[in-house]
Order: sequence, then C-alpha cells, then structure tokens
Amino acid sequence: MSSNILIVLFLVAFCLVNAQNTGINTGGAYYALRFPDAGQASVTLPEALSVDLPLSFSFEAWIMLPGTVGRATVTTADGLYKSVVSRYTVRPDGTYHNAYADFNLQVQKDGNINFFMGSGMMPSFYGAIVTGSSLPAGVWTHVAFSVHTPTGKTNPDTVTLFVNGQPFSTTWKVGNRQLHEDNPIHLGAYLNQDGDVKWWRGYMDEIRIWADALTATDVTTRMHSSVDPNTPELLAYYKCDSGSVLIDSTSNHFDGQFVTAAGSIQYQISGVKLGFEVDAARQSTSQIILLGVGSSPFSYVIESVPDSTVGLLKVGNTVLFSDNLPYTLPGNSVTFVAGSTEGKTGSFKYYGANSGGREPNSTVVTLSVGRSACNPDACGVCGGDNSSCSCLPTPYKGYSNAELQKILLISELEQSLSLLTHIEMHLEQASDALDEVIEGNVSDQLSEVQDFHDVCLTDLHSNMKAFLDEL
Repeated sequence: MSSNILIVLFLVAFCLVNAQNTGINTGGAYYALRFPDAGQASVTLPEALSVDLPLSFSFEAWIMLPGTVGRATVTTADGLYKSVVSRYTVRPDGTYHNAYADFNLQVQKDGNINFFMGSGMMPSFYGAIVTGSSLPAGVWTHVAFSVHTPTGKTNPDTVTLFVNGQPFSTTWKVGNRQLHEDNPIHLGAYLNQDGDVKWWRGYMDEIRIWADALTATDVTTRMHSSVDPNTPELLAYYKCDSGSVLIDSTSNHFDGQFVTAAGSIQYQISGVKLGFEVDAARQSTSQIILLGVGSSPFSYVIESVPDSTVGLLKVGNTVLFSDNLPYTLPGNSVTFVAGSTEGKTGSFKYYGANSGGREPNSTVVTLSVGRSACNPDACGVCGGDNSSCSCLPTPYKGYSNAELQKILLISELEQSLSLLTHIEMHLEQASDALDEVIEGNVSDQLSEVQDFHDVCLTDLHSNMKAFLDEL
C-alpha cells in the first residue's frame, strides 16, 4: 500500500474521531425546547405559579439562538426583540405598554440581553432596567435575573441580571412595581406598546424559578449542574425533556401549556452541558451510571480519571489510568473505588461518540469522599456483632420478652459475681505478699484493706449470690 493511501486513511480516521456530533448530549440535560425561527409559539405557565411567586424571586435558564436558519447565517442583532420570560397586562386604557409590565427578560434588537420592570409612570417607563452583554448566535448561554424586595415593601431595592454568571445590577428608580399576581407568566412571548408579540426564536432549557433572590454564588454553583427538584425555595423546575405539556419536576406541578399559532415548539437534543456529583464513603465501591441521550446509538468514552488519592475508576477488572485513555466503555456504567482519605474531592470527564464523531463537549462528574459507610449488623448497629437483644426474635425458643430480659439479667449478675471473685482472690494475694515484706507504720492501712475485703466485698458477694438464687 502506498504512503499516499496510508495518509488518506489516517486523515479519514482522524476526521471521524474529531468530528463533532450534535446528535449526542451526555450529562443531565437531555432535550431542550426548540421554538420556531419565524413562527409564533410560546408556553403559558399556570396562574397558580403567579399567585405563589413571592416579591423576592429569581429566574434562570439556558438559551441559544441557532447559528444558522436553513442556509442563512444568523446574528442575534437581527432587529427583533425576542422575549425569554415575562409577566404583563394591559394598562388602564386597555392598551399594552412597557410601563405596565411586571417584568420582561429579552434579547434586544441589537443582540444585547436586557431585563426591565415597569414603573406605571409616563414617561419614566421603567422602575428597573439593566442590560448585560450581547447574546452570541449558535452558543448556549446561561441567563438569570434576581429580584430582591425588602420585607414590608413592594418595590424591589435591587435587581440583578446574570449572563453566564456575570452580574449586572441596578437599583429601583421611580414609580411602583406593576404587580400582576393574577396574570400568567409566559415563556417566549411578550406584548408591548408596539402592538405585536415579541416571540422567542431559538432554544430554551433547564428553566428554574426560585422563591428567593439568588446571589452570584448561587447562580455560578448551580448553573452547570442538575438540581434536586426538592431543593428548598425551588418553586418550579422545567427540564424540557418530554411531554405534551411543559412538565414541572417539583412537587408543585406548575405544568405549562404550549401556545401555538403560526408555528409549534419541538423537543430537540440539548447542547447544555450539566454534570453531576457522586458522594462516596471512603474505601467504598460505587457503580456510576453515566447519563446521556443520542439521536442514534453511541458509546460512552472516559476521557480523564481522578487523582489516585481520591479513588480509582474500574471497568470490570480493568483499572483506568491516564495511559489507557480514552477508554470506550462496553455499556453506560463505571465503578468508582473511593480512596481511604476522608474529605478528598476530584472529578473525571466522559463524552459520547459514534461513527458520526464525538459530541462537542465533555461531561464532568464530581467525586466526593466522605466518612466510612455504616456496616450494620442484623440489629442495625454500625460495626455491631449481632449481640444486642433486639436481634433476638420474640418469642425466642419459647421464651417471652420478659423471660429473655430475666435471662440476660442473670447472665450479667453471674459475670459480676465472677468479677468479684477475681477481686477477692487478688486482694488476698496482695495482702499475703504485703504481710511478708512490709512492717511498721503501714500495718494499720493493711488492716483497713483486710476489713474492706472481709466486710464489704464478702457481704456484697453473699447478697448478690442470694439474689441470683432467688431469680
């Protein structure tokens, strides 16, 4: 075979390995909502959510405008306002105006991410307005806003917009917040004074509404991970994975209704990368199920391993080291053998791949090593030897619970008598030894010890034996 053919084959193999496959997404964010590029569609969340939304609250989501629509290259500075989430109503004369909007998170016509709340005043439309950085096309971006309202007040004191965790803050400026608790919250639609609806035109995923004002630390520590639906203050959590309604994963069940006009919302594989955490006891063994979804079958590939002081990754009897990576798994699980040091943390990465290439980004699994796992005996006692009485099923060999307690008491008394016998024996031996080698002024103390033996211990021994005989 000629060298030219070998080079071609190598380049083909290299391209296959390094090609990106957007039809695979490992991690916790499986699918996303795909809003139509030119159509009209949104999601209306239930009014019960609006009723429960407190004066201090937060919203977060991952969003993306596609880099291309058909064959055309798209820019977010397309001259269109595109709303992510809003709550609004008409002003007193029956028309719509920004001054009467409760809140609206949007991408402006120049591509900048913007958040505002209406003041109810003309011409000072906004009680709060803050603009962040520009939204890039074809890139997943995390956006969030936090509204902090002091106790006893209706107007917020601080509103913060976050773009990929970076905060942009403003204080309340003028007028009164337009509080619309009796109106639903909309995803992907807002109607303003222009008289037309500002539709969202891209992707949306991992939508969370919080019953509190989030801090910058809250946002940055949660944005790259799935959260427990039972997390305190989590009011609604839309993972956007499936369903004829937008399912809320919390116990509140604030499920959203799809509203379609000239277009419809679809579920498509997400590009959001959500890692997850595994907590393991030191020196324990855990099977880790790797998360992921694909439009066609794919394999899970381990890309990196944790430091050996944290623990080891194994596949069957094979230990994974840096020199045998990347390692393609036969299934979707890997075994973690935690190290012996409590408090250690580490991580490893994996990705999905098939003949179409690998997914664009890898998933990070964080590992934490804690205390040793409790190894209970049959009685439920950590490290126990099955000797506690709760291990004995009652009736035990015909004995009732009261009879078993009596048997145990007798056993304890017999052990005490045996101990006293040993004490008496050692005292007698000590007395004889002292009598031989010590004279003079210690004779009185020796006599007291002998009296203690003859009177106290002997009487106690006799009394306990008599009590045992009666039992």
